[in-house]
Amino acid sequence: MSTHSLLFVDDETNILESLSRVFRKEDCSIRVASNASEGWAALTQQPADLIICDQRMPGLTGVEFLARVKQDYPDTVRIILTGHVDTEAAITAINDGEVHRFLTKPWRNEELKLIVRESLDRRDLALENNRLHELVLTQNAQLKELNASLEQKVQERTSEIRQKNEELAGLYSNLDQSFDDSIRVFAGLIELRDSFIGSHSKRVGEASKAVAETMGLTKEAVREVERAAMLHDVGKIGVPEHLLKSEQSTLGKQERAILQRHPILGQATVQVVDNLQGVGLIIRHHHERFDGQGYPDGLQEGDIPLGARIIAVADAYDGFLYRRSSAKTTEERAVRALELGSSRAFDPNIVGIFLQLRGAWRFDTNEPLEVMLAIRDLRPGMMLSRDLYTTGGLLLAPKNTTIKRSYIDRIGNYHRVDPIKGGVFVYTTSGSSL
Repeated sequence: MSTHSLLFVDDETNILESLSRVFRKEDCSIRVASNASEGWAALTQQPADLIICDQRMPGLTGVEFLARVKQDYPDTVRIILTGHVDTEAAITAINDGEVHRFLTKPWRNEELKLIVRESLDRRDLALENNRLHELVLTQNAQLKELNASLEQKVQERTSEIRQKNEELAGLYSNLDQSFDDSIRVFAGLIELRDSFIGSHSKRVGEASKAVAETMGLTKEAVREVERAAMLHDVGKIGVPEHLLKSEQSTLGKQERAILQRHPILGQATVQVVDNLQGVGLIIRHHHERFDGQGYPDGLQEGDIPLGARIIAVADAYDGFLYRRSSAKTTEERAVRALELGSSRAFDPNIVGIFLQLRGAWRFDTNEPLEVMLAIRDLRPGMMLSRDLYTTGGLLLAPKNTTIKRSYIDRIGNYHRVDPIKGGVFVYTTSGSSL
């Protein structure tokens, strides 16, 4: 978070002090305000890169304040902090203030720092993308002028532009890869809240992608389904941890209602990103049933987005195999459960395709060999063979992440603060030699 400016707005002094302590050792500037008026005065003196604002304050509420911030400072990341989980408030915050996150008190310090870091990274990527877009527009205008110039000059400039376009294509590719890396890291963060399911999001993503490709969806549609599958449980971040660790059959009506809000919260979380609007819609409906008895909207059959119907089958199958239980479910029983749910819970066409493709997306039992390395021995191009955690349980990078030079520096920095237990596991068949 180097060189970033943070502003915390809350009418409780202890909250402001706690937030300041959390980010005190980060390489960023911190300012605080006790109400919306003070916060606005601070912004007029110096804009902030990110604001964490309390919802319930004297005068303007957090949503009203951030709605005003949105008008004059649209590039500022806006986060609401509240002590009350309120779906309507979350939706209002998303619609009126276009907030990026809706967090509840109390928070977990490491999780809050990771959320802020990822939010700022996405902001920086978006700003860089806008800069590159303006650069492309400028170059296109220059190209038109060159067309009216001498042929030799046109050829020279065209050659230069071709080279620039190739560089831009590489930058766009890197930005897109970084965006997918952020999704994978965020998916790993989700699983920190419900670790017993292991790589659930990754498995559901692989299965959903295989089904979508078999159904002949476009490349972009397949990618949208895969991203939604990776993030389908993102709304669980807003659900109390004790509910996530309980079997639904043991929950009361009110507790079950709170848990079943997670698809709505998931949509609200991702839809603030322009190219994740479709992903958010799929996430919202992945718990709908084919017979209309699902949630949150009771959609049925073809009214349910296709991507949501695909994920529902993959999610259920993985849940049958890996969910918390006194006796592990066999694959035969999981298959039988899908068959029994066909035309009731699940789209029968998708169930049929899924069962035909099961072997195509399951983890290969002959995975490449792995080796444990010290951080000093890591090289760009290597691929992680296991999720990388610190001793304190912080996920630094998920399995199958391709290591970049910046990742090695970041891993080393975290290791000095919260050591990595043992070493880093990478595939011996990765792009770099070991």
